[in-house]
Amino acid sequence: MKKLLSIILFGLYLFSALAADDYYIGSGTSTQNKVPTYGYNNYGWSKFIYTGDELAAAGVSGTINIIGIGFQVSNDISDYTMDNQMVYMRYAYNTTYGSGEVSYPNPSAGGWQLVYSGSVTWNGPGWQEISLTTPFSYTYTEGMDWGIEIIWENRDGSKVGGPPSFRGTTKSYSCVYKHQDASFPTTSGSRGNYHPNIWLSTPVTAVPPPAILPIPADLATDVPVETNLSWSSGGGAPNDYLFSLWKTDPVEVIESNLVLTTTSYDPAQYLEYGTNYSWRVVPRNDFGPAIGCPAWSFTTLADPSVVNFPWTEGFDGADFPPSDEWMRRSGELSDPVSLNPSSMWKQDDWLNITGTGDKAAAINIWSTINGWLISPLLHVTDPDFYLTFDLAWLKSGQPPTGTPPDPSGFDDRFAVLIGDGFSWSTADIVREWNNTDSDYVLNEISPSGEKVVIPLAGHTGRIRIAFYAGSTVSNTNNDFMVNNIYVGEYLPSPQISIARDQAAGTTLLSWDTIAGADSYEVYHSTDPYGVWTLLGSTTGTSYLVDTASARMFYRVKAINVD
Repeated sequence: MKKLLSIILFGLYLFSALAADDYYIGSGTSTQNKVPTYGYNNYGWSKFIYTGDELAAAGVSGTINIIGIGFQVSNDISDYTMDNQMVYMRYAYNTTYGSGEVSYPNPSAGGWQLVYSGSVTWNGPGWQEISLTTPFSYTYTEGMDWGIEIIWENRDGSKVGGPPSFRGTTKSYSCVYKHQDASFPTTSGSRGNYHPNIWLSTPVTAVPPPAILPIPADLATDVPVETNLSWSSGGGAPNDYLFSLWKTDPVEVIESNLVLTTTSYDPAQYLEYGTNYSWRVVPRNDFGPAIGCPAWSFTTLADPSVVNFPWTEGFDGADFPPSDEWMRRSGELSDPVSLNPSSMWKQDDWLNITGTGDKAAAINIWSTINGWLISPLLHVTDPDFYLTFDLAWLKSGQPPTGTPPDPSGFDDRFAVLIGDGFSWSTADIVREWNNTDSDYVLNEISPSGEKVVIPLAGHTGRIRIAFYAGSTVSNTNNDFMVNNIYVGEYLPSPQISIARDQAAGTTLLSWDTIAGADSYEVYHSTDPYGVWTLLGSTTGTSYLVDTASARMFYRVKAINVD
């Protein structure tokens, strides 16, 4: 009986040693992007240590068979793929790296085991697990601080911006790293006082626990409608996930137990504004689905769209851009378009004429410039609406009567785009002016300003309007200006008839009714290319003015105030 009992106890010990578990080492919240790997160099290596005491504190005892390792990505990143990645593991008998231990750890010698070779695709934020191609067996021995040492080699040979960052824990001289572009480095690296938080997974023997770290967080509000939903594995080596998403008021099912093999969901269409959503993720492995998975919920941002038309913007206010809903960006107008914050567009005097109070949006074109001015979100429901605005092309700082614009900008271009505002492409261009092959010639834009009319048929729904100005060569010094933006029913300018009464000293302006106009504004000027002054407005189709000068020009503007 004693022998049988010993066998049973040994079997229980063996089962305990090899049972599935997940071990997390490190709970630090600091971030860095050098260890385990750095994507913004062509090549690199790092080595880092987890001590036996750290492994024991994470719950490791006896022998564990490590089949996967995970790192806690801290930044918002999607499908960032690095090819030719190699990971090695071995026992670590030192707890830190001394100043003489910064050399390249040649894994062909020294007891290293290749545990992974292949591509790694990073997504975040959240835990990112990598299934090892060769498991690593580790035995914890009480009283002996034998830990685990890892080498990560990046042999991709090409770099991409926006690499993953990793959350880590401060620990003196627990990592060494080296990165460069020319070739894979085999020279000494630099020590760091941290190592990345790590997740060690072992073979599964039960259903997985529920998923963790939902994004958006549970009960989040003001969630953008373009948000992707993501989560992190809670352990247990899930094979896939059952994903469900529904609106809650009233209930409308969008996805029901959709099978996903990744830890994110990209909606086929943008979410709706001001809407409550609930969602659930059920991890599954070979033993079945997780039990007790919670339903998370969030509320999207209230609809910021402009819904009252006509909508106008004259840029005459004290602030520029006129509101937070306007955006200024930089980025080339070529696919794929990638935009960054910018301040190139600014407020300036319309037509570079000072003292009038008439302002405009302006951008100076003199060198390599890629400036975007993007409107607020507009909810256009009428396909008969038009976009109109005044456009001018002037020599920098010069009025229309001054030095004309420099015509040598063969590379200069100006474009209007209409898109959903979340992403842009060249397919969103609705009109372009350039000096090479465009139907609209940039050098023929009037320095005195001209009205641009673009129909919005085919552009109903929620849209943003982008004004783009670009240059690739330093060969001119000119100004683009945009003013008096209007979206609504198109109202043509009335044709004016003028009748002067010499005896009374008056002039009668009259015009035909413009369909859709509620009123008319009357302007005059002593110079057709100069400053126009508002005389007054009327709901009729005539206006009597005193003749103050023998030479006067008049303009009438139709207005719709709905």
